[in-house]
Amino acid sequence: MSLLCVAALAAGCATGSSNLITEARLRSIQLNVTTYDEMVRDYGPPSAQHFDREGLLTATWFYFYDGDYGAMDDQQKLTVVFNKDRTVRDYVNASVPESGGKGGRK
Repeated sequence: MSLLCVAALAAGCATGSSNLITEARLRSIQLNVTTYDEMVRDYGPPSAQHFDREGLLTATWFYFYDGDYGAMDDQQKLTVVFNKDRTVRDYVNASVPESGGKGGRK
């Protein structure tokens, strides 16, 4: 059963490079300017997305890097809330400790 869970997780996440979410790339995200389409262009399709009660879209990008023996050495997660016009309202970076976690509220 656990192998099925791991396979499902891997199918919904990107693997490979461990530097997909970096401080430099995060600095290019501009609140109320960067669009959903630009995020998809730069980070690929989100791993998950949903609408909240206010109708705002939240998208999450999740990547992991497989190290030796198939162990997940590095995990990266970026969650973005979009305005109704599909521009970035705010984002939370759970990947790069130097950012302090809140990308949109430095």
